[in-house]
Amino acid sequence: MLIGNGSRVFCIGRGVAAFALLSLLTVATNTAQAEPYIAVFKGMQCSACHTQPAGGGMRSRYGSAYAQTEMPVERIGDPKAPLWTGEVSSWLRVGGDLRASYVDVDTPNQPSTSEFDVTRGTIYLEANAIPGRLSVYIDQKVAPDTSENREAYIKLKSGNGKAHFMAGKFFLPYGLRLEDDTAFIRQATGINFTNPDKGIQAGYESGPWSTLASFSNGSGGGAETDDGKQFSWLGQYVANKWRAGASFNMNDSDAGDRQMHNVFFGARTGLVVWLAEADWIKDDLPGGGDRKGFAWLAEGNWLFRKGHNAKITYEYFDPDDDIRQDHQARWSALWEYTPIQFLQIRAGARLYDGIPQIDAQNRDEVFAELHGFF
Repeated sequence: MLIGNGSRVFCIGRGVAAFALLSLLTVATNTAQAEPYIAVFKGMQCSACHTQPAGGGMRSRYGSAYAQTEMPVERIGDPKAPLWTGEVSSWLRVGGDLRASYVDVDTPNQPSTSEFDVTRGTIYLEANAIPGRLSVYIDQKVAPDTSENREAYIKLKSGNGKAHFMAGKFFLPYGLRLEDDTAFIRQATGINFTNPDKGIQAGYESGPWSTLASFSNGSGGGAETDDGKQFSWLGQYVANKWRAGASFNMNDSDAGDRQMHNVFFGARTGLVVWLAEADWIKDDLPGGGDRKGFAWLAEGNWLFRKGHNAKITYEYFDPDDDIRQDHQARWSALWEYTPIQFLQIRAGARLYDGIPQIDAQNRDEVFAELHGFF
């Protein structure tokens, strides 16, 4: 079978066998984290399930209720017990995520590796100083390794709740907010859950329309080194069974300016949710000239039974359109299973196809993840 640019032929080995087995399982047989397909399936804005207007991070009261009632196969415990909302007092809410994983990597011409790891542990705090109007939010990574602040901002909302203003450190509004930071559209753009920035953000949401704009340092949350700034904008229209949007990002930096723009789309056809995004990236090079790149993603999610989702994804990345045959492709297949509230199991395989001389771009991965959240 030829994948991507056809630079190599996959043999039936451990990685491919696992991929085929997983595909068979998904054919034979809903998460509240930052997964856009859920918003598309429900026909809602991302802000319906998350306190961050662009999605991700702490879940809203509705997001917490969804994670306990609509997402799992069954809700265990006392059926008369009230739903968890994250509220520890009338003005303070808490939440968290912990992901433990196992990954087996088969790289050509290298020994295979396998590893158990704690992928990420985060704690969320939201203090509602003026309920419904003024809040302070903190997203703190506590594992693995050292503690690290991901988001910390003050948010002021208008009286009707349609407009907001934020100042502090936050993830930038740009494209589909996928949970997977290894996706090409997240790696190539550099806008993901490992790269927040410090600045201000304003947004407006009314019915099916929403827009977000931010003005930030452009230094990825680190110390500023010049007087250039980064501007990001996202706008989208959300209907019951589909949505469409576009984003723009411009970073003025002494190290070289960058401009990015994309279009993204989502649609629901029965129990299947489709997602797509295409990104165009232009970098000004220090010695003069520029480099233009392109990345895109197409994904299908089959919510074939309550608590089950089968996902198939194809990705493509061309880092420089002036260089022939430097592009990469990636196929992914995985199964997401939520047996009870606040617990999800994910298992899958990924096949990479890139430059033949770079072994790491042609690896196969088999992985499993246990995700606990509240």
